[in-house]
Amino acid sequence: MENKNGLIAFALLGLAAGAAAYYLLATDDGKHQLERANKGVKDLTKSIKELSEKEAKRAAKLAKSTKVELDNLKAKAKDAGVRAVDAAADKAHKLADKASHAVHSAENQAGQVVEKAKSELDKA
Repeated sequence: MENKNGLIAFALLGLAAGAAAYYLLATDDGKHQLERANKGVKDLTKSIKELSEKEAKRAAKLAKSTKVELDNLKAKAKDAGVRAVDAAADKAHKLADKASHAVHSAENQAGQVVEKAKSELDKA
C-alpha cells in the first residue's frame, strides 16, 4: 500500500511539474512570466553582489581600523610595562641603598659599642 501511495504522489508531482513547465514554456503568458522571473532573479543576484561588495569593503575598512587600534593598544601596553619595570627597578635600587646605609650605620654603631666596651674594660 505504501508503494502505491508513493507512486501516486510521485506521479502527481511529475504531472504538476509537467503542467508548470508547459505553462511556462508553451504559452505566451507563461513565457512572459518566465522572463519576469528570470529578470527578477538577475536583479536579485545583481543587488546581492553589489551589497556583498559594499559590505566586503566595509568589513575591510573595519578590519584595518581594528588593526590600527590593536597596534596602538599593544604599543600602550608595552610602554606601560616598560614604565612599570623601570619604576620597580628604581624602587628596588632605593630600597637597596637604604638597606646598605642601614647596614653601614649598624656597623658603625656596633663598632662604637665595641670601642666603648673595650674602653670600659680597660678602665676596670
